[in-house]
This record gives sequence, C-alpha cells and structure tokens, in this order.
Amino acid sequence: MAYQAVKSVKKAIAILELLADRSLGNREMTLREIARETGLLPVTARNLLRTLEECGYVSNPRHGRYTEGTRCRELFFSGSVLRQLRMVAEPAIRRCVHDLGESLLLVSIINGKRHELLRCQAADDPLQNPQWHAARHSYAMRTTRVILAWFTPEQLDFFIAENGLPSLEDWPECGGTREGLDRELMEIRAAGGCLDGQGSWMAIAVPILAGNGEVLASLGCYAQLSRTDKPRAAGIFKMLQDCAVSIRRQL
Repeated sequence: MAYQAVKSVKKAIAILELLADRSLGNREMTLREIARETGLLPVTARNLLRTLEECGYVSNPRHGRYTEGTRCRELFFSGSVLRQLRMVAEPAIRRCVHDLGESLLLVSIINGKRHELLRCQAADDPLQNPQWHAARHSYAMRTTRVILAWFTPEQLDFFIAENGLPSLEDWPECGGTREGLDRELMEIRAAGGCLDGQGSWMAIAVPILAGNGEVLASLGCYAQLSRTDKPRAAGIFKMLQDCAVSIRRQL
C-alpha cells in the first residue's frame, strides 16, 4: 500500500514553523495573517490553532493574536537558528573568557521573554551578579537593553505589550514613559552597546546581528568595578564587539 501523507499534520506543522519564525522576531500573528501565509482557509487555520493551543504548542495571549506556546518554544530552543547560534558562538565566547578572565553571557529574547542561551564562566570568577531579576526585572539587564535597542518598532511594541514599560526601579532614566525608553534605546544604539555601572559591577553588552542587520542576541559581561577601570572597561567593550562580529560572520 502506497504511503499517503496526513494533510492535517502537514498543515499544523506549517503553522508551527510560521509561528516559530515570527517568535524569533518577537512578532504576534493574527488568524488572517496565518491563513494567508500558510495558504489555509481561515476556518481550517482556526481549528488547527485551537487544537495546537490545547496541546500547548500555540499561545493566544491576546484576543485574535497568536504566538508559539511553551512546548513549541522548548522545541525551538533546540531548533536550527538558536542551535546554530550557540554552536558558532560558544568557541568564540570561551576564547574571549580565557583572554579576559571574565565570565560572559549569551542572551536572546524569544516571544517577548529574555532567555540565557549560554553562560561561560571564568575560572576565578564566581559571577556573583544574580540571575534573580533576569525574568521579573528584564529591563534592568543590559543584555536585554542592547537587544531592544536594535529591535524594529514592531518588535519593540510586542515586547512592551508582553512586559509593560520599564519601572523606575529597573530603568530610572526612562522615567516610566515610552518616550524615555525610545530616547535611552537610541543612545545605546548610537554607542554600539551598553557600558555603564550597575551597583558594584561594570555592565557591558553588545548586540549579535544577523547578516541582514536583524538582532539575534546579545553578549554581556559583568566585571567587578574593583578591578575594572575605564580603560579596561573600554577594552572589554571592544573585545566583545570583535567577538560579536566574528560570530556574525560564521552564521
């Protein structure tokens, strides 16, 4: 008996691939957009979306707008784009850690949430900078700010819809307004990244861009101020930029 592909499965996979692709770009999709881009009838797309939502592969955070769900996101983390990014980045980042004697972080924003893809630890650095606020206080993290600075307006709108505007605690310079956030992000982009103090740490972060200029991730370092003067901080910043360029060329 000849094998026959199950058309409904192929249609569901087409939806998941589309949502996963848009999720890397931090974009929601409407039913109409999904139907148009997959070539499905709206009623078919709606039924498949409801089924995928019940199974945890699709999320409907706002009425009529869809993103990948938790289970889809877990699969996506081992998918081609992020897997390739991590595979390419890890050797370059480990060389950088060896040369600097500082720990480095590779961070991405997926579906409006900050995710730490890789943490490379220096031998003599416990990286005491806490992770406790990375999810609940994402705006406070310079690795987040750098990615947002290279986001398109659409991507930034999506992130704000998911997380709200930065609080005065997390980013006082923004003043709790969209205008203040836009101003701060413009300054970060003009500077090529973040290089400023955060408590007893010097927080340094730069973007990792795709060939088309789209931001994929950020590379960050939290160096103790007690051993990091301005010239050393500038040297770390330059080394991270060179590392980010090297990663982009290999993608």
